Amino acid sequence: MDIDEDAERQALLTELLGIQAELEASFVPDIVEPVLSLRLTMQQLKVLTILVTEPEGSTIQALAKTVGVSLATMSGIVDRLESQAMIARTPDPQDQRVRRVDATQLGRRTVQRLIAARPELSRTPLGLLAIEDLRALTQGVRALLRVSRDGSERPEKPSD
Repeated sequence: MDIDEDAERQALLTELLGIQAELEASFVPDIVEPVLSLRLTMQQLKVLTILVTEPEGSTIQALAKTVGVSLATMSGIVDRLESQAMIARTPDPQDQRVRRVDATQLGRRTVQRLIAARPELSRTPLGLLAIEDLRALTQGVRALLRVSRDGSERPEKPSD
């Protein structure tokens, strides 16, 4: 990679990160509304999000350690989430004395709904783009997805 290409790459990355910050700031009201409509505290939302990302679920003890609260506090958080059908407790298959805590389908849908509330890639603003811009954005996002899936390094400059 030559110096000009490296300088251009750095300038584009700086510009893109600035645009991303500006977009995020402009969409804050749209993102906050779904959070405020939930009947969950921030601690409950944090625990639910942790559970959604744990395929095997967790234990109350592990959750308490992760969140940094006492076992009694975590038990209360888990009780309230369970009363809203966001999580379920099940016996641990390896140790019947231990109860595992897992997100229910409702809990998973709730977290997914919050993540999907990010409007920057929703149909409304995208539908306003010129077709050339939409093609370019689609190509860029497709490349970003590919790199994030593959863990690919920066592409090599094609030889002429």
